[in-house]
Amino acid sequence: MVWIIAVLCLALVGAIGFFQGPVRSLFGLFGLLAGAVLAGPLRPLTKPLLPLLGLHHQIWGFFVPQMIAFIVVLVIFIITGNVVHHKILMHFKYDEDDARFYAWNRLYTRLGFCVGLLNGAVYFVVLLVPIYIGGFFTTVAEGAQGEGGTAGARFMTHARGELHGLGLDRVLAAYDPLPPQVYQATDIAALVLHNPLLENRLSQYPPFLTLAQRPEFQALGNDLQLQQMLQTQAPIGDILKYPPVQAIVTNTAITSDVEALLGNDLDDLQHYLLTGQSAKYDAETILGTWTINVPATYAQLRKRGGMTPLQMRNNRLRMASYVNGLTLVCTVNHEFIMKKQSTMSPDASVVATGKWQKSGDTYEVELPGSKPPTTEIEIQNGIRMLLPKDGDVLAFDKD
Repeated sequence: MVWIIAVLCLALVGAIGFFQGPVRSLFGLFGLLAGAVLAGPLRPLTKPLLPLLGLHHQIWGFFVPQMIAFIVVLVIFIITGNVVHHKILMHFKYDEDDARFYAWNRLYTRLGFCVGLLNGAVYFVVLLVPIYIGGFFTTVAEGAQGEGGTAGARFMTHARGELHGLGLDRVLAAYDPLPPQVYQATDIAALVLHNPLLENRLSQYPPFLTLAQRPEFQALGNDLQLQQMLQTQAPIGDILKYPPVQAIVTNTAITSDVEALLGNDLDDLQHYLLTGQSAKYDAETILGTWTINVPATYAQLRKRGGMTPLQMRNNRLRMASYVNGLTLVCTVNHEFIMKKQSTMSPDASVVATGKWQKSGDTYEVELPGSKPPTTEIEIQNGIRMLLPKDGDVLAFDKD
């Protein structure tokens, strides 16, 4: 497949060079080279054109501005080459005798074919770059063997495999405009989708605890059809086409928030998914989701002492009315959210929100409406939190 593309490029562009002549072909060649060099530096100038083209999502900003800059530079060189070619043609056609004109024309076309072959080689590389990029995503989306999907996706997957087999992918990587984070994010998505057990681990990654509070992500968590697609390991392409997922992926505000929360640090996320440990967040033991441990909470009553069995029983009955189903979510932006699971709804309702901050080796929580509103909490061995609230001490275990 790759060699067919190479032969077609050399044959077609070489034939065009034969008819165009060396001047226009050379300017086209210089335009290709200059466009490849200047596409990156000119990207800030062409990026404002994206809204005018109806391309609002930030994913287009990775490569479309460079493509526009490349085309603009190439067109400028092509126009310049046509002007120079016309001047040379007019000179030999009207200022020289016929014998000299026909001799020049034979030499001109043959030189044009030679330069056209060089152009064909450059166009070959230019055409392989989108195959190299697109083939990576179709391989991930449709499987390493390219099964299923459209004919175009199967072609991209097969061609990408040939590029790897020929070692051309290492050459094309130098001209890839996409940042490495895009490929790493795709690898992470594929890792999670092909390992459903990692979904719960991903949901506990501290930056995603903030996103989980958004209604869009809560709706995804309760979407039975989406959950079925994930459990059956449906192709990534089908999952991305699912309307609720597509609405989030194409939402610039949400994707910007995700990027800001992760801080372009995907290495830590990938390591966390593989090992369950985060070098970036493990030191902050308060981060995560905490679930009430009712027996341990009642045990805190006994530690207070000074109560008769009847008083102990009455206190347990009083606490049972509000402690069951309590959870805490502590996020990276210092939010402290208390929720309560209801038997009438699958979603937990927020009962209190506050802020946490670290003071030395201890944590302080400000929870308006509680008594006291600001209190110091104790975290034992990184897995149990003791929260004083309204005269009681609530015990939570880390999920």
